[in-house]
Amino acid sequence: MKIKKYFNRISFVSLLLFTTISVYGQGLTIGTSTTLSLGDNTTFSLSDNWTDNGTFSAGTGSTVIFNGASGNQTVTGVETFDNLTINKTSGNMVLANNINVNGTLTCTSGNLDLNNSSCSLGASATVIESSNNEVLNGTISIDKKLNAPASFNAGNLGAEITSTANLGTTTITRGSAVQTANGNNSIRRYYDITPTTNTGLNATLVFYYYTSELLSLTESTLSLFKSTDGGTTWTNEGGTVNTTAHTVTLSGINSFSRWTLASTSSPLPVELTSFSAEVNENTVKLNWQTATEVNNYGFEIQRSVVTSQKPVWMKIGFIQGHGNSNLPVEYSFIDKNPIGGSNFDYRLKQIDNDGNFEYSDIIKVKVMPGQFSLNQNYPNPFNPSTSIKYNIPSSGFVILIIYDELGKEVERLVNKNQQAGIYEVTFNASALASGIYFYRINVNGEKNQQFTSIKKMILMK
Repeated sequence: MKIKKYFNRISFVSLLLFTTISVYGQGLTIGTSTTLSLGDNTTFSLSDNWTDNGTFSAGTGSTVIFNGASGNQTVTGVETFDNLTINKTSGNMVLANNINVNGTLTCTSGNLDLNNSSCSLGASATVIESSNNEVLNGTISIDKKLNAPASFNAGNLGAEITSTANLGTTTITRGSAVQTANGNNSIRRYYDITPTTNTGLNATLVFYYYTSELLSLTESTLSLFKSTDGGTTWTNEGGTVNTTAHTVTLSGINSFSRWTLASTSSPLPVELTSFSAEVNENTVKLNWQTATEVNNYGFEIQRSVVTSQKPVWMKIGFIQGHGNSNLPVEYSFIDKNPIGGSNFDYRLKQIDNDGNFEYSDIIKVKVMPGQFSLNQNYPNPFNPSTSIKYNIPSSGFVILIIYDELGKEVERLVNKNQQAGIYEVTFNASALASGIYFYRINVNGEKNQQFTSIKKMILMK
């Protein structure tokens, strides 16, 4: 007997379905201390969200179908489904908790968005999916006994294994996240393969992928990368690419661990592991470290004064790279002349030997002068321009004036309020005659702080 039942939003107090039945509903809420039991071979179609505050029990052969016509459908509750189907005209099924699937997980239309959760498959479970209709944004795994497997694709997760050895119970986990594989950005897929016996396997792995997971990588240049420490370091193991079947195959594997695919032709030149700054009075020391380097020409150090305006980056130095290195390398650079204020941003422009470049993250630094000061102009003597540097440890109104030998004002370089910081201005004397000139600074600072200083300079044409 087959029965069809239709509901609007369902809020179950208790429901036990024994017969073969098709149930159609909008939203589902299972109340606290409430059990929803689906009988064997029952089909339950839902077009809105699923919330379980009680208990859900799926009968053998029962199927829950998420088929909302628009937008995402969310699933809240740690659920165990027998068969689960996503068949939406738009949007995805999005998890709030981990789930289990014992039978068939089918992505007919729309994705199962794990939302950084996990899906555990039963020993006999299988996944049916396609590019852009798939399981993503989390991990999906299965435990399977693999004794001398021949082209065995456990759970249809896409890691096909062949070996004459008995691997025993093997956990295969597929992750949906980009890895950093020895300086390369990987595709949006990796596998953790953990057999009970993990030595002398002489195995073959066929790594399946979807073109939607390639991101910006060139398919024909893909290679298998292996990590034995959970993705911290990687080795390029090679493999044969089949761009028609969308697979990479590698034989002669003696042990399994984490695997991903990355391009061999466009590696990122540097894996930067740290970037920090130390402030010592009026200087800033930048320190950074690389884990690996490929084709690294060097680092251009850039600084920007923090203002309310769009940042303007200035090159303040360059440090030569180490070319190719598989060992950690430490670098440092001292900025002895941070001018224009007290708050600065720093970044690294890493340049490879082909002229390609990448920017590091930005670090923010606050430089606070300990006392007022007016430096000697540089160069001195000068012709026709010279620079004058001064420090103010607190905000104040700053006046900086140039005088000739008779005490007549020649030019007022600064006449405004300025925040605490380190400043530098340029004096252009191209219209003046050679001779001795003086420059004086007056600062009316906070808390009645006053500062005046005069210095002499020589214009020599």
